[in-house]
Amino acid sequence: MQAEHMTVEQKVGQLLMIGYPTLDIPEEMEVWIKQKQIGSVILFSRNIGTPEETYQRVQKLQSWAYESWHPYPLLVGTDQENGVVSRLQKGATRFPGAMALGATGNLDQAKRIYEATGEELRAAGISVNFAPTVDVNNNPDNPVIGVRSFGEAPEQVARFGEAAIQGLLASGVIPAIKHFPGHGDTSIDSHEAVPVLGHDRTRLDQVELIPFQRSIAAGVPMVMVGHISLPSMDESGSPATYSKEIVTGILRESLGFDGVAITDCMEMAAIAGTIGVAEAAVRSVQAGIDLVLVSHTHEVQQKTYDRLVAAIHSGELSEERVNEAVNRVLQLKKRFLSWEQCLRAKGPSFDRVQHADMAKSALAQAITLVKNQHQLLPLQRSTQPLGVIFLGLANLTLAEDGQAASGDLVEPLRKYREVEYYMMSTLNPTEDEGEMAAHVMSATEQIVVFTYNAHIFKGQSLLVNRLIQQGKKVVAVALRNPYDLLVMPEVDAYLAVYDHTYQAIELVANILFGERKAAGHLPVSLFPSEKKQHGVG
Repeated sequence: MQAEHMTVEQKVGQLLMIGYPTLDIPEEMEVWIKQKQIGSVILFSRNIGTPEETYQRVQKLQSWAYESWHPYPLLVGTDQENGVVSRLQKGATRFPGAMALGATGNLDQAKRIYEATGEELRAAGISVNFAPTVDVNNNPDNPVIGVRSFGEAPEQVARFGEAAIQGLLASGVIPAIKHFPGHGDTSIDSHEAVPVLGHDRTRLDQVELIPFQRSIAAGVPMVMVGHISLPSMDESGSPATYSKEIVTGILRESLGFDGVAITDCMEMAAIAGTIGVAEAAVRSVQAGIDLVLVSHTHEVQQKTYDRLVAAIHSGELSEERVNEAVNRVLQLKKRFLSWEQCLRAKGPSFDRVQHADMAKSALAQAITLVKNQHQLLPLQRSTQPLGVIFLGLANLTLAEDGQAASGDLVEPLRKYREVEYYMMSTLNPTEDEGEMAAHVMSATEQIVVFTYNAHIFKGQSLLVNRLIQQGKKVVAVALRNPYDLLVMPEVDAYLAVYDHTYQAIELVANILFGERKAAGHLPVSLFPSEKKQHGVG
């Protein structure tokens, strides 16, 4: 079927991707799919159980689409970036995130991991992965990207992005790169406000746009456009999401992308807190967007649907532009989906043991020994207690999912040595709590401090520097962004891990006590004098 043979309401159904708030599918989803012909659905962790459970729920959604004569199956998407943004959790493999893979330098392994990720998504009935993130993270203060990026060098990000795209395509899953035109050099989270990227076109061509251009050349079928303002490209300051100068001018005409352009979620504050979701949806389609993502709220989704219908009837949205967008979505479905596959009683299986081994191997290759002054490492198996300070981990952005339970994570170190343990209550401890931790550590000579974006949460660095001033030998283990050394340069040893799972701590313990060597290489530079184009091995 072509858009030219569809009603206005059917067309709007293909222009929207919506989500819902519960694990069980609410009744209104049947109405959306059957009566309003909504053609795409997004799932979050709140909607996802085991792959088998999720497959059965997705099959129910697909059956409603089939019964109501949708021309093609629903696009069902999620954000399985791996690492800190992993929607599949129960019964799925916890693969390392993008920066960990960048630290390995291993492109073939990255491709295999994304292919395995695609296999697990297909087992859950999911056909679209909003990944990889091809933002170039060259701003240490970036609050939302960080370890979600492959690194700071455009060439490295481009090559790993291509590997990820190839892996997902090999699995039969649609990759959607993000966040065009680049969210890596921002200091504002678009979940909270509109980030402004002040660069001119020359700089964009040299940095931010390189991974997108390479991904498009590699055949990526979908691009997610972020809520990022580029005043040098669009003097109105409009977010890229509804900027014709950026979506049509740069993405379409300059970079030659002819696939499906989808917005980031329109309920993020960058949109919902400014002109509003419904109005932004109309402007986005006018700008060249094909699929509008409204992830959460039924009332907002209804207003957006009604506004799009009205805009088409009034001519505010041209028939030509709407048909172009709808036909792109339909062609994507025709290429990747079939009713025969979507209505199978059971989803495809995957090798859980093989995937777990793959994840552990990649993470082991990623952990990076950045500093080891006076050869403090490996630590000795001594009768003297080892000081260990941990933090109460927390999600840092609305893009993330639940963290690993911090209380369990000290156990791997106890296998090697008696531990004097202190658990911080927050990521940004007060001076009083830092003083208490230092008091608990008073009898220990060597202290391992696990940090988590200490370059942003200054209470962590104040504590570490206090311990150093007291003459302690301090090993800092950065569990998230690798920039923490910037604010604690005097530590005796420093490991970048890019991950905070129990398995990551087990590998760290192996390295701290000499049973394993740290094999990773920093995919970012920590001091201006180190800036360079990181190579790929």
